[in-house]
Amino acid sequence: MATTDVTRRSNATKKTKQREDSEKDANRKIRRSRRREARQRQRIITAVAFTFSFVLLYSATRPKSSSKLGIDSDRYERGKALREAALRQMSVGKNNAEEAISFFRNKIRGAKNNPTDVLEGVKKTSGGMRYLDPRQLPPLPEEPDERYEGKGKKRFRGVGDDEWRAEAASNPRRHMGPNVDYTKHKYEYPELVYEPQNDGSYPPLENMSDIFGVWGQDDLDSPPETIVEVLQHFDYQDPEQVEASYFTSSFLTDAAIKYRDLELPFKMYNVPEVIEAGLKWTDEYVSSYFDGTNNDNVPSSRGQCQRSVDHFFAFHRPDRWDTRLLGPPPSTDVDWTFEKWAQHAVYADEVGLPINKHHYYWQSGVPREERLQKRNHWTFVSRDLPSFSSPDPTFFGFNPPEQKGIQCRFGERGVTAATHYDGGRNMIAMMTGAKRYILSPPNACPKLGVVTSHRHPSYRHSMLNFGRVTLLDMEDTGIEMSEREREWLRISGEAPTLSTVLKAGEVLYVPSHWFHYIISLQKSAQCNTRSGIHKEGNPYFGGLKEVVECVGEGDD
Repeated sequence: MATTDVTRRSNATKKTKQREDSEKDANRKIRRSRRREARQRQRIITAVAFTFSFVLLYSATRPKSSSKLGIDSDRYERGKALREAALRQMSVGKNNAEEAISFFRNKIRGAKNNPTDVLEGVKKTSGGMRYLDPRQLPPLPEEPDERYEGKGKKRFRGVGDDEWRAEAASNPRRHMGPNVDYTKHKYEYPELVYEPQNDGSYPPLENMSDIFGVWGQDDLDSPPETIVEVLQHFDYQDPEQVEASYFTSSFLTDAAIKYRDLELPFKMYNVPEVIEAGLKWTDEYVSSYFDGTNNDNVPSSRGQCQRSVDHFFAFHRPDRWDTRLLGPPPSTDVDWTFEKWAQHAVYADEVGLPINKHHYYWQSGVPREERLQKRNHWTFVSRDLPSFSSPDPTFFGFNPPEQKGIQCRFGERGVTAATHYDGGRNMIAMMTGAKRYILSPPNACPKLGVVTSHRHPSYRHSMLNFGRVTLLDMEDTGIEMSEREREWLRISGEAPTLSTVLKAGEVLYVPSHWFHYIISLQKSAQCNTRSGIHKEGNPYFGGLKEVVECVGEGDD
């Protein structure tokens, strides 16, 4: 028994020692593993620190070059010199030239975070008019292409001002409306031609410089005594009309369809639903749906207010607008309600808002899916414009499967939208107010200064303010421009163009790929819908082929 106890104790002691040895081995392995991991981490940290130091040293010592921003170095430097020269001349006084350039450069450095400040800086240093940076324009026809690789941000936010409120409250013209009400102005219309002459004679086009020579873009208070219209105007409620549907249309509507099928622009007037919507769309009515104060169970609508430093707005993709490369963005988003926007638009009409003051613009859209939902899910735009939102073909929405929703734009006096084209066949209805449309056919694209670089934030659009074509031959305009802008305006002045005023109760048909440049003549509300692409276009005015040759392949 004693021997057995001794043996048992001996075995237990051996097992304990073995366990201790095993634990010691495990601890040694853990320590070795930790030391190995520590050495690896140290090597990684050393490598990262070395790489970072090398990058900093390289960045600090290498020659400065603009090619990293996606523009040919020589052309970038030339554009930079042009901008600085213009800024020197545009300063309020010659003695302030260097101060103005210094101010602009300092502001541009902070543009990425404070685009609104930069807009203010441009306005102050250019005597109240925004200077168009030549880098925002495409190369001239004889110049090589310029590669763009800039990167912007999701949104450019600004802050709306309230300085105008005091003037609005004390304005002697308060509640008197615009100086010129274009919905009641005198117009001269062409004789109706029911069978379109598809020989290039309609619509009659003139050089853009001649169009603005007769009636300047910004002469909103002094239009011609009689505005001469060139587009065919068809009465949607003509007595001969049997029914205003798409399938059982009247003689006049049949005529309009012939123009539409030939991809020729025209207008319809006396459109009941557009007239009714215009009567209904008071500021209080529209505001209740955008600002969420309606109580009729109609879904609220979404919209966005935008501000420009002056009257000119140009399309751009914020995520590609690099302020280091292109300067401040054309516009910024502001957190205004529709009610506040409408109040400013009324003020703009009453005081005749100068073009160099802040202008505001409200835009909204109805998604294409809404028309497929039950009517109780429709927003007020779809309800009030049933021919635009119908899932079935109508005269205005004649190809529902290709319909891309409804876009609505609310403009105030003077707001000018840069020229662009839409691939879709476009029906534009004016509910209130009036806008002036400057139309050019697809084959005019090479003369319109359209941006052709696919990665540019304004691809397929032009950044040119066409109203300046009338300034080219003037000796002292107070506005300086780069040689690139000046030359593009000379080219654009020869572009084939027509001018038409679209006023409340009317609908304008803009064919596929026709360029349109829009001037808000007074406070207005306009919505449009598109019905698919017409690729062939018109043999005399061009179509998709001519636009692709000009700007390359792109989305609608």
